[in-house]
Parts: sequence; structure tokens; C-alpha cells
Amino acid sequence: MTKGPAPSSRPIADRARRYIDDHTSLHEGLREDLLNFTALARKIEEETGLTNEEAITIACRRYQRELVQEESRLEPIRAIVAKSRLEVHPRVAIVRLRDDPDTIDRLLAVGRRTLTTPAKRRVFQLFLGTRAVTVLCERSFLPALLAEIPEPLLLGVERDLGTLAFRSSPLVAETPGVLSHMVDALYRAGINCLETVSVHTDSIFVFRDADLMRAYLAFAELVPPGQADPRPDE
Repeated sequence: MTKGPAPSSRPIADRARRYIDDHTSLHEGLREDLLNFTALARKIEEETGLTNEEAITIACRRYQRELVQEESRLEPIRAIVAKSRLEVHPRVAIVRLRDDPDTIDRLLAVGRRTLTTPAKRRVFQLFLGTRAVTVLCERSFLPALLAEIPEPLLLGVERDLGTLAFRSSPLVAETPGVLSHMVDALYRAGINCLETVSVHTDSIFVFRDADLMRAYLAFAELVPPGQADPRPDE
């Protein structure tokens, strides 16, 4: 009869993996096979209170093999992102309001009247949630929009925002993991994203002005020079 793993081996492996995942530099070093497994196991022992160095080392080796396999799955994802165009839209705002069909109709009418320059990409997007509506728009649209929203329906307005948008090929809709790859760049840089929206081939991220340039630099590492447009839309 084949014996299964000791009851304590799975918790040790799980805690070792969680420790590695919580330390981005260790995670990347393990993925690239740059770490000494014994030294890594001892560090995990010291900082987690685990006491089985051999079990930790085995867990790290197994995790490293999984990360190498994951690396091969990332290749098509990286190819899609690398061919995307990264665009910056500053001076953006978010309006949140309670769901109300008549108000939504009026907001859409404002959008149709305001978007008068087809050759110029403008920001005006409306998203219906289960109980609320979010409008992402240029700050210059706010007076016209707020005039159409009854005060009891208005949940909040955030003004000092900007967006970064990946314009990708249609393959982005058929390839799992692309959005996760983009978000991981933000996580590694320690940047908070307020909203994330996918619209067909566009992946849109909303940031506060203070985080916009840092987010741009993090995303720019994912695309070749020339495909990241640092120039704000006028």
C-alpha cells in the first residue's frame, strides 16, 4: 500500500508558497531559477516559525517547477500585450449614481451631444452595475452631466483622475490571463487602481492623478518603445 504524504506536509507547502507569493522578489527569483533552495528554506523557517527545512526545500523545488511551466503559458499573453498600444487620458472623472432609467437616458443624450469630434478619441463610458451606475468621463463633461442627475440619486463624484488604456488585438478576448498580467505589473509596483473595465479589445484602468505616471511607467515596461504614448490627450 502506498503511503500518502504526512499530515503536516501540506500546511508546510502551503505556508511556504504563501510566503514566496507575498515577496515579489522571491517569487520572480524562484521563477527565473536564481535562488538557492537551502538558503530560501532557512529564510522561510526564520520568518514563519516553520521547523522542517527539508519539507520547505521540497515545497520550494516543486513550486519552482510549476512557475517554469506557468512561464511557458505566459508567452502568448505577453505577445498580445506587447502588440497593444498604451494610451494616457488625464483630466478624467467618475460619477456614481443610483440606477434610474430616466436619468440614464438623459446622461446618454448628454453624451451624444457632447461627443461632436469623431476624429478625436474622447472619454465617455457608462457602466451598469447591479444597484448603481458608474460614468467615466472627461472632467469637462461634468457640469452637463451633473445637471441631469437628481441630488437624491447622486452617490459621489471623483475628479482628479486619469486612465491608462491598452488597445489590443481581438485575440485579447479569447486569451485567458491577459488582464491578470497587466494587473500584476501594478501589484509589483505597489500601485492602487480605482476601476478596471474591459470593453471589447480595450482594457481600461482608472487611477488618481498622483498614481497615474507611476502606473504608466509600470505598464510601459510591458510594451515596446513607441507603443506607449505618454502625451496626454488635449
